[in-house]
Amino acid sequence: MANESILVVDDVAVNLKLTDLLLRREGFRVHTSQDAEQALALLRGFQPDLMLVDIELPGMDGLTLTRRIKQDPATQDIVVVALSAHAAAGDNAKALKAGCDGYITKPVDSATLVSCVRDQLRRHAARHAAPAPSPVPPKPPVPAAQESEEDLETLQRRFLEEGVLQSQQMLESLSQNFDGAKTARICHQWVGAAGILGYLPISECARKVEEALSEPAPDTWRIRELLSDLVLSFHEPGKIKRPEIPQPVSEALNGKPIALAGFPADEAEGICAALEAAGARPRVFRTIDAPESPSVKDCNALMLAVSPETLQTPWLSADRVFNWELPVILAGKREHIMALDAAFQSLACEFLIDGWQPEEALMRLSFALRRNPQTARSARSAAAVRTSSEYRPVTGRPQVLIADDDATVRSLVRLTLQDYGIDCHVASNGTEALQMIREHEPHAALVDVNMPGLDGYLVLAAVRDENIPVRMILLTARRHENDISRGFTLGADDYIVKPFNSVELIARLKRLLRR
Repeated sequence: MANESILVVDDVAVNLKLTDLLLRREGFRVHTSQDAEQALALLRGFQPDLMLVDIELPGMDGLTLTRRIKQDPATQDIVVVALSAHAAAGDNAKALKAGCDGYITKPVDSATLVSCVRDQLRRHAARHAAPAPSPVPPKPPVPAAQESEEDLETLQRRFLEEGVLQSQQMLESLSQNFDGAKTARICHQWVGAAGILGYLPISECARKVEEALSEPAPDTWRIRELLSDLVLSFHEPGKIKRPEIPQPVSEALNGKPIALAGFPADEAEGICAALEAAGARPRVFRTIDAPESPSVKDCNALMLAVSPETLQTPWLSADRVFNWELPVILAGKREHIMALDAAFQSLACEFLIDGWQPEEALMRLSFALRRNPQTARSARSAAAVRTSSEYRPVTGRPQVLIADDDATVRSLVRLTLQDYGIDCHVASNGTEALQMIREHEPHAALVDVNMPGLDGYLVLAAVRDENIPVRMILLTARRHENDISRGFTLGADDYIVKPFNSVELIARLKRLLRR
């Protein structure tokens, strides 16, 4: 069953490219069309073995196209499989009544798509055993865009980059000039594209937005909440099908601060998510940060990215690693790690080389910590940090306290959080902040470090001393390593350096609230 021809009809360009790429990799000959009229024109020149047809096409829809194909003696033998972003009752029956041979509900991952195509072709071959040979019609010309085929990684990167921007614009436009029809149309496109790419959380979030907008009188609050989730799903694409973490790994990592240095933002996000799932406390450092700082030395292990960008930094100086006296895991491409000085390589206790996943990083870290008990510090901060079960769970709208003596900062942060569906309490000084934390016990508190009088550290220390179950995030205007280390020692859950963007703030806050 090799070299069968397939015609894909979908009005979403990224879906066409993805499906074309996936099917070509499996040995199929693939042709594409963005609407039903173009598909019918192509069928006058060739006859594919199978067609994948999106139901919701502009102009002539997919079911009407199927009826036209099945009513024409010249094309009625083509296998037609319908693609739909909805799983509503009766849709399958409508597709079969129109003449479709099969029906697939988006999102569909690449393996399932290929499996369905092959299954339909096998069924068709069984129904038409030993067919009479027929002349092979000429192939239609391949569009120029297909000649320079993009690889899957390029499509994934572009999809995420565009999605981050568009989803943020959707959310921001809710205040004025919101285009519900356009938003629903884009989300409909994302349902299929994200599914094929493997980003099922994005696909599910997009589906919920589309369904909410299809209601007669959409609830603005509900739309805002769903769009907030969609924005975060684009910023956290690494959280896909996370396998269960083995108990020995969780036991080795639970409560321990782990330093990450030199990783690109997207990689660091995925590693942080995996570490947090195991109960660890990731701390991300940039290559311009001081590697000998107390914040690093206070950690139980260090994961260090080895790349052309980090090879010339102080982090990859052998004498600095030696002075850390903690397990070091080097991660990077084989050629980059091999380019390191042999003495430096010998100081690493574990390596992550080429194509590793965050789950493997957890395993390597747990091995390193179990082999080096003398370096696996209990860390005073670990004793001060609460476990997720001790925090008040978020069952409705999150409640967050903002404490800052700068009125502008308070206002900006409050507006940002409210846009994401978070209720806010506001305090202008440490004394007021501590009193409000005692009275309201919010789910989290954003506390400025440098408030006059009772500063952020004193508020944090009092909250931990009184055992109040509040997640504490420190706001600081400068990245002082001693200040950051002091915050973690007192039991801070996270810190954010001013100025910060709204996406970073929301991503960090919501990650804590989900624990």
